[in-house]
Amino acid sequence: MTVTERPTFDLIISEEQGCKVFHLKGRLMDQQQADRLMAALDEELAKGHSSVILDLADLQYMNSTGLNILINVLTRTRNAGGDTLIAGVSSSVRQLFLVTKLDSVFIITPDVAQAVAKINA
Repeated sequence: MTVTERPTFDLIISEEQGCKVFHLKGRLMDQQQADRLMAALDEELAKGHSSVILDLADLQYMNSTGLNILINVLTRTRNAGGDTLIAGVSSSVRQLFLVTKLDSVFIITPDVAQAVAKINA
């Protein structure tokens, strides 16, 4: 696979049963992508949505910068009195969570529906 064939980062925000879901797609690897994600998060926090779900089902790759971005999201939502849940992690990204022990920091669910259920419980 060449560099041009690799999927770039994309972010789509949806709402499911009152929960904001950030669908991350492609590769999360640099600060420019982080700026876009953080700006969207700040907008949702300003609207009073203190908990978010990060849907990583279509996130194919993430490096240490990507992990730092997710930790930043978690910190901001917890400071706002909410939380960040991770849903639908691919096996390669899950391995990154296990190696860094961040699987014990984040609430990780198999899919968005279960994350929504946890927030609304």
